[in-house]
Amino acid sequence: MQDEIQRRAYHLWEADGCPEGQDQNYWFKAVAEIAADAAKTIKPARKRAAPRAKKIAA
Repeated sequence: MQDEIQRRAYHLWEADGCPEGQDQNYWFKAVAEIAADAAKTIKPARKRAAPRAKKIAA
């Protein structure tokens, strides 16, 4: 996971012209992008039907 973050951060840093002193900003931006990409692949949980009440014979 760290390798993926490092590659993404480096790519972002290069795309912005290699500014100095911004390593943490690019690291956190890469983490956020990777997390957002991962969140897109998560399917929402299906709703379960409520349990039916049993009828009591009178």
